[in-house]
Amino acid sequence: MLRRRLTRDELTGLLSQQELYRRARAWLNKSEGTPRRGAFFLVSFEHYAQISAMLRAGEDQALLVLVADRLSLLSRTLGGMAARTGTDAFTVCVPEVDEEGAAQVSAKLLEYLSVPYELGGRPLIAVFRIGAALYPEHGRSVEELQRCVQVALVPLKERGGPGWNLFDFRLLARQRDQQGLENDLRLALTTPAMDQFELYYQPVCDSGTGMVQGCEALLRWHHPVLGSVSPAVTIELAERSGLIVPLGAWILERACSQAALWPSAWRVHVNLSVKQMNEDSLVQLVSDVLAATRLAPHKLVLEITESIFILHYDRHVKILNTLRAKGIGVALDDFGCGYSSLNHLRHLPIDWVKIDRSFISALESDAGSREVVSALFGLCQAMHLPVVAEGVETEGQREILKSLGCRVMQGFLLGRPAPASEIQALASAVS
Repeated sequence: MLRRRLTRDELTGLLSQQELYRRARAWLNKSEGTPRRGAFFLVSFEHYAQISAMLRAGEDQALLVLVADRLSLLSRTLGGMAARTGTDAFTVCVPEVDEEGAAQVSAKLLEYLSVPYELGGRPLIAVFRIGAALYPEHGRSVEELQRCVQVALVPLKERGGPGWNLFDFRLLARQRDQQGLENDLRLALTTPAMDQFELYYQPVCDSGTGMVQGCEALLRWHHPVLGSVSPAVTIELAERSGLIVPLGAWILERACSQAALWPSAWRVHVNLSVKQMNEDSLVQLVSDVLAATRLAPHKLVLEITESIFILHYDRHVKILNTLRAKGIGVALDDFGCGYSSLNHLRHLPIDWVKIDRSFISALESDAGSREVVSALFGLCQAMHLPVVAEGVETEGQREILKSLGCRVMQGFLLGRPAPASEIQALASAVS
């Protein structure tokens, strides 16, 4: 009994990490100096914490057992071994596998694990990402191979969705570059003037008249060596490092200062991340910024995504209700591609819904997209929630959206992101 507890994961029955490493080291020692090859696979159960929070008591552990059963069966079939090496991570070792074989094993693991799971009579689709590394090409020790499979997962996490990836030494150089960029971001945030950062503003317009109703604040980072850094890269780095909290505070203050100079009918839209929502001081921060910039609360719209409601639902609802009680608007951004979607929309403390651009881009070419957008508009209208269509780039998209009753749009067709000076010139012309 004691030996089993030392060599097996208590919940899933898979090998423990310690036992897997012991066996793998023994195999690697025997293989050293021979033509034998093998592969390590790191299986990452994506969004497990979020899924677990939405399941009934005990179902989260039952789900892990189901995943482990599939891994155990498949690894035995392949002549390998599997272990649970983290709360939501598993490692599979398969001997006698070359690069082509590793690709086949990765695809098979992904296919096998992606079949829906039955929990309480309900199907559940889980997302898995798999990083693979080869012995001896990528590493000759367990520690080296484990580092390689972790690095192989990084591009998958950035891209999103399920998939697998084989380690490449170029990924190490890319990782070093990103670590350096993260350090540069940290240094830029400590600069008193923060002159590497600038806010651009993209108009949100009335679909009929084209009149501006407000602008969304969008961050730009002017790196002293690299030049303009992609906003997506900047935000991802800030999120991953936790720097999004001080950076978000700077964005809020700068955007509100600018919006105080705009016409009274214009609002400024500022995005909030999950990490910002988790800050106890958020409500006080927003109140202090509004007071310091003398911006009327009704001129500020905080944009959130559905992901903030996955964890700490009650707490985040309370925070948003507190902000709305002060007159601040709340918009649900990227609607249609998140977790809560139609089931929870009616219960969320929001004032606007922004339809994700992925639906808008296919309006002219895909009848199915038109049907989805029409249904989304119908649902929002039934709940008296104003809708903003994001990513409008063609006249055809605008006409289709207008026929569906869309009154507010945002996208390159109506206005590209522009620096504060250009937006201020436009505001002055309107005033």
